[in-house]
Amino acid sequence: MCESTVYLTSKGQEREIMRDVILLQPEGDVLLLASLLGERKLIRGKIKRIDFLKHTVHLEESEEEASS
Repeated sequence: MCESTVYLTSKGQEREIMRDVILLQPEGDVLLLASLLGERKLIRGKIKRIDFLKHTVHLEESEEEASS
């Protein structure tokens, strides 16, 4: 299987935000995440790193979201 775990860095802290992600798609100024079981999230941020070997995606919170 090729699902990934997605992490978000915000204010210098990295935290897991979603497991078993099968889709990461840009939707305007946000990223749509969808899991194997149909869960969906919209995240305002940018891709920092994707590690295909470890099945991880690391996002960084956008400046707009951080200041809100």
